[in-house]
Amino acid sequence: MVYFLGLFSLYGHITYGQTTSITLPQANIQARTDYNTAINAGTYTSVITLLPSFSVKSNTAIFNSTTSGSFPVGAVHMKLSSIGSLVLLGLTGNNEVALSPGGGLLYTAVASVASGAIAANARIATAGQTWTAGVFNDAVSFYTQGLLAGSISPSSFTLSINIPGFISPPDNIGTTTIVVNNLNFYRSSNGITASQIILVSSTVPYIPSVRTGSAQFSFNTTFPYNASPVPPVSTVSAALSGVGTATATNLSTSDQALTSAAGIAVPTNNSSSITHTYTISNTSLKNNFKQAGTYTVPLTYTWNKLSSAYPTAPLQAQASGTLNIVVSDLGEIIANQQSVNLPFNTTSNYINGVSTNMATHLKLSKTTPYNLYVRATSSSFTSGVNSIPLSVLRIGPMTGQTGVNTVTLSTTAQQLIQNADPIIDRTLNMQYSIPASQTSNLLGKPAGTYTANIVYSFVAP
Repeated sequence: MVYFLGLFSLYGHITYGQTTSITLPQANIQARTDYNTAINAGTYTSVITLLPSFSVKSNTAIFNSTTSGSFPVGAVHMKLSSIGSLVLLGLTGNNEVALSPGGGLLYTAVASVASGAIAANARIATAGQTWTAGVFNDAVSFYTQGLLAGSISPSSFTLSINIPGFISPPDNIGTTTIVVNNLNFYRSSNGITASQIILVSSTVPYIPSVRTGSAQFSFNTTFPYNASPVPPVSTVSAALSGVGTATATNLSTSDQALTSAAGIAVPTNNSSSITHTYTISNTSLKNNFKQAGTYTVPLTYTWNKLSSAYPTAPLQAQASGTLNIVVSDLGEIIANQQSVNLPFNTTSNYINGVSTNMATHLKLSKTTPYNLYVRATSSSFTSGVNSIPLSVLRIGPMTGQTGVNTVTLSTTAQQLIQNADPIIDRTLNMQYSIPASQTSNLLGKPAGTYTANIVYSFVAP
């Protein structure tokens, strides 16, 4: 008869009506720190003053969600705090046990244990686990072992772990800067890009998006300018790098999704570094960002939970940032032909003069308004000891070329172009000529090749 009572105490009557709920705080999930909380593990009823042992076990190996997903019960650890008036904290032999269907020994009494409420500490180990928002349940049993060990009521209860839904980006994303400090960016087939890495913690899948605070960039500069540029924000595209569902989009004042409807899944360990890349094509650079200065637009980043994910209510996070495009004061002059020849081979040349057309002779790039000058580095054309005055030569535009003056060559810089707007890779069709009015300066000169070095510049020396 005594043996029968011992068995009854060991297995007991299982009921599932009671639920103990624990909410795992967002702070512990993000910091990957353990969460400890006190729970009521039931009431111990002593049958006789023998030395019972106390154990705990789970019903299954996993906590299952009421929506979807699961996590192993071993992430939850139990340790007794007290039984009635007996305080167990700090006592030798009071063990912490990771939940498992096989059970684990919490405490073996070294003296009789009086009846009373059982308090326990539940520790949830967050590290190494990816937590998905939901309510996760499993049956947990605190039980006694030993002959006439007494009983614990309820013999089993539902332990419910609530994982809150959250999306947590930084409060402020800061400034993303695209630095245009080389003319090759205007020519590159890839244009120019800049990236911003944003750390996002979440327990829900989400769709990220971005929008601008205005339809155009604001502009400020310390450099000279003829007109303040107002490029539209749509000249810049945004995309995520390394995300399989990513979709590129042009910036807009309305939210532009950066992924497909599938969004971004809950990241491993609930934290991911998402690289946001902003790109300006070479064509957009040439058309909209030729003027040196800083172009600025505010950004609003938004993360929306997938509507199909738990919890059912909408969940959104936002953060602010800024996009700057900084264009340096850049300039370049390229002479595509290094030699210009004006042959005087016939009588007609001396009677009518000579001219030579040089198509696409010069290529100009300048990110501020510019003047173009030309000068010679020597005081005359020379061939050995013989010379011809510089003033015989005229430099100007070919027929059809606009915006270029005709000047007489001199050692003093002569202005070909005045206060032109910034430009990238402007080509000039130039004409070199010695008009009939100047051919008399060539008469009587020994035959030969007379040369002078010619310099084009944006600034008159």
